[in-house]
Amino acid sequence: MNGRNPMERKQRIRALDERREQLEKEQNRRRIHLRRRLAAASLLFLLMVVFIGQSYFSKVGYVSEQERKQNEAQVELRETKDEQSELKEQVERLQDEEYIANLARNELLFSKDGEIIFYFSPEE
Repeated sequence: MNGRNPMERKQRIRALDERREQLEKEQNRRRIHLRRRLAAASLLFLLMVVFIGQSYFSKVGYVSEQERKQNEAQVELRETKDEQSELKEQVERLQDEEYIANLARNELLFSKDGEIIFYFSPEE
């Protein structure tokens, strides 16, 4: 049979079986190593996504808070400008002698010469 004896054939088969087992062990080791690297990479990716998401939502909250503060400041500025405008008008009116005389008569109950003032208390 092909010039080989059965013992050589068994040894050769055993050597091939051992080599196949070695290759299978090596392949299993590589698979395990690959799975570990994949798990580590996945964990790292997940942590990066969480960090980026947290950072993004933190910035969105900060921007939202700043926009709210800006809107409040604009409202306050508008109110202050309105108040300033009213005060300027009041200053201009206080330059008018007739306005001051009318104000004194109405608020302080002053009278012109020959005028009699009757004061009625509000009804309760």
